[in-house]
Amino acid sequence: MRIDPVQFEEKNVLMKDYRFHYEKIESKFDYNPFQEGYWKERFDELRNRSFQRDELSEVLKKMNGNYGAGDTTLAHIERLKESGATVMIAGQQAGLLTGPLYTVNKAISVIEAAKQKERSLGEPVLPVFWIAGEDHDFDEINHIYMNNDGIKKKKISQRTDGKTSVSDVPLDKDAAKKFIDDCFRHLPESRYTKDVYEKVEEALGKSETYTDFFARLLLALFNDQGLIVVDAHAPSIRHMESDYFVRMIEHREGIASGVYTREQENRRQGYPTTIGAEQKDAHLFYHDEGQRVLLMREGERFVGKQGEVELSEDELLMIAEETPEKLSNNVVTRPLMQDLLFPVLGFIGGPGEISYWAALKPAFSELSIKMPPILPRLSFTFVGEDKRIASRNEGIDLYHVLQNGLGEEKIKYLASQTNLPLEDMKEAAKHEIARIHQPFRDEAGSIGPDIEAFAGKNLEYMQSLIDELSERIAKEKKKRYQKTLDFYREMENLLHPFGGLQERVWNPLPFLNEFGWDFFTDIPEYSWDFRQQHYLIYS
Repeated sequence: MRIDPVQFEEKNVLMKDYRFHYEKIESKFDYNPFQEGYWKERFDELRNRSFQRDELSEVLKKMNGNYGAGDTTLAHIERLKESGATVMIAGQQAGLLTGPLYTVNKAISVIEAAKQKERSLGEPVLPVFWIAGEDHDFDEINHIYMNNDGIKKKKISQRTDGKTSVSDVPLDKDAAKKFIDDCFRHLPESRYTKDVYEKVEEALGKSETYTDFFARLLLALFNDQGLIVVDAHAPSIRHMESDYFVRMIEHREGIASGVYTREQENRRQGYPTTIGAEQKDAHLFYHDEGQRVLLMREGERFVGKQGEVELSEDELLMIAEETPEKLSNNVVTRPLMQDLLFPVLGFIGGPGEISYWAALKPAFSELSIKMPPILPRLSFTFVGEDKRIASRNEGIDLYHVLQNGLGEEKIKYLASQTNLPLEDMKEAAKHEIARIHQPFRDEAGSIGPDIEAFAGKNLEYMQSLIDELSERIAKEKKKRYQKTLDFYREMENLLHPFGGLQERVWNPLPFLNEFGWDFFTDIPEYSWDFRQQHYLIYS
């Protein structure tokens, strides 16, 4: 494999400053992730905090064992008990067949970042993938896109009420099996197809929920990398979070006010604001009869955003203490919960995540803890050998296309097709044949009308051969022209589906089918730079 860094024009203003002008936004964060000294400072901070290491390790060992975790993962979980052990953490909701490629990119990122920091600190740093199983927007995860003569959306037939947490949605295995079979039908047969299908089918057979299915596939893909998964919605995890929910409830006003004020400040400074925070937000969800209800504050009471429920502070505190599985976090309190539950050395986030983390420092301060350093996740575009060779043969520079798209290349190609004036050539040839043929017609006319008529038909026949030749040339040119245009469209879909990056649309399945189950773990050792925007990886 070849790996080339790719630099884009950064459209997200905050990410541009985060990567290249950190001094402009340093007040919004506690640690500069690009200066190594801050990682040691963060490590020392964590050594002075207490965590439920033994209990967390046992819960994770059982959870990951149930998901089919390998020995490396289980050994990592055991190391979590050590006082100097920390984690690099990333998170995502549970998607079908792992969801878009950026999910596996996050997993790769957290694994590689953990390796880097363990080498530099000389202490155990473990990769953790936080599955936001409490998320309830099933429409976001019930489909994938396949590249089958264009971009095709493949959607599972199962429906939900749209309010039940994904970890609580029973997996309709018949619907899932039909969905998987349909996806594989749209893949070209390869030497890996059977193996990939069997692994997916095995994971499905052992899963009861969509979170189960997601976790099993993720662990199977990174079996030897020691990745640890955690379903944040599991009751065993929620019971460990009881005291942390209490703290969030007691500090609700400071959290809400601080995040609201900071987000308004970010907006005034021209940075993206994605939370939409309000001062009356409770930043917690209440789970009522299978439905996830967002809580708002009305004086000393907590009410559902749509009036679904009403609770006093004492009632909510009692729930946090006795039945914490009835509570879950939103985008503001989830990072807080991660930091309280795990010794988080660092967080891996995409551009959207880092944008909302830029408003969270006041929430961390309210709980007397610091934000972890945040590394931008690694971003990849994968291109196989056949596409690389075909692109080279067409004179397409993949690096240039990733930066600028294929529009310029396509315009150049279309312009080159006007160089051959075929219609003019045809008429000139027919005229020349008529000129050369003229003496024969003159002689035929001197003999008699019958032979003169025959000479005229002879000319028509000869000119018709030119028409036929011209038509054949035009048809072949059109075929070659269309073939090239089809290739341009295919490459545009592969590299820039819907005008964006590959990782935002395509599922890992076609890549596993083409390159094998170990494709994502076979990426060679490389000195990954987390400040780098993107990497092109091709054979």
